This record gives sequence, C-alpha cells and structure tokens, in this order.
Amino acid sequence: MRRVSVPNLLTPFENGLRPVFVDHRSLSAPVTDLLVVIVCAVYAIQAFQTALWGAPSVFVTTNYVYLRAPWLAWPLSPLLHGGLVHVVPNVVTLFAFGRIAEATLPERRYVSMAFVAAVMSIAALTGWGLAFGSGPQAVYGISGVVFAIGGFAVTYYPRHRRATDLELLATLFGACALALVATESVAALVLASPAMANVGHTAGLLVGVAMGLWTPLRQDDRRQIDR
Repeated sequence: MRRVSVPNLLTPFENGLRPVFVDHRSLSAPVTDLLVVIVCAVYAIQAFQTALWGAPSVFVTTNYVYLRAPWLAWPLSPLLHGGLVHVVPNVVTLFAFGRIAEATLPERRYVSMAFVAAVMSIAALTGWGLAFGSGPQAVYGISGVVFAIGGFAVTYYPRHRRATDLELLATLFGACALALVATESVAALVLASPAMANVGHTAGLLVGVAMGLWTPLRQDDRRQIDR
C-alpha cells in the first residue's frame, strides 16, 4: 500500500488576528498604497474647496465642478467622492484588500485590473444614467476598483488547495461584494427600479472575476493538481 503524506494544515485564524495584521503590514503593495494616498489627497482638496466656496457639502461642490468644469471632473471621476460616508469605506476596503490582491498579482496585471475597473465602472454608471435616469449625471468614486478586487478574490483564491488567513479574509470580502451586487440586481428587477442596481459595482466586480479566472494558479497548486 502506498502511503500518502498529509500536510499539517492549520485551522484558519488558529493563531488569532494579530498575525494577520502583521502579515498585512509586511505585504509589498506600492500601487495600492499610492492610490490610497491619491484618493485621500484629492478628497482633502475637495473638502478645502468646499470650505473656500462656503458650499453646504462636498457633495454639492463635486457636482458643481461637473457642471462648471467637466473637462476636469470626468478624467478625475474615479478619484472623486461625495462625502466622508462615500470615501471612508472605499479607502478602508481598498487599503485592506487591495494590498492582498496586489501582493498576489504581477504589478502590471494589478494595475491593468484597477484601470479597467475604474473606467468600466464610470462608463457603466454614465450609460445607465442616460438610459434610465433623467439625463446626464455626475458619477464618481473608486468603488469600481474595490469591487474588482473582491471579484478577483472570490474567483482566484478558492481555486487553491491552500490559502493564507489574509487570502481567506479577501475571499470573504469578495463573497460579500458578490452578494451585494446580486441583491441590488434582484431588487432592481423585482421592483422594476433600475436605480436600485449599482452598475458601477457590477462592472468592477465582473472585471475582477475575469482577472481571477484568467490568472494562472500558483506553482505549488499546479503541482498538486498534476499529481
């Protein structure tokens, strides 16, 4: 009888969450870190301009810029946000899970995913607004990239025989992103209310799913499958 050695696998999060935070800090993710800094800097400018103009909110200021300087607003649209409730969740999830995805993917592939997701999410929101809204609308935010990261995680990491605690957390986030998009889509269909579907999230998620399915498995997982 042939003996097969079974690897000694740890139970997920067996050592608690502290090692997870340590591992996250040790990741090399310059693109994500730079993107987070840029988004925060752009929002700081938005807040400063709001105070300078005496506008009631950042949301009002941002929409005014679309009206008065669309040549500036549209190219910056993935970096703009309408308030703290909008920018804080995006920045936190981008930093938390974008660093994990970047550490997994080659840099060019990660940059390509982020760029395509940003463009596609804004384009989808714009087209959706023209088709079902009252006319051209100001659309902005980095959430398309965040949902792409979730889409990548939920399709890439579960294909592996082994996953780190960080990758499991990213997969859980991806599952939540997928569930949110599915819920919004079903609600929009059942209630016949297209506005309930955030097609920017959907577009970003699909870009990430495509990247997750297209990215080859790691070498150790390939060897396991070949056996």
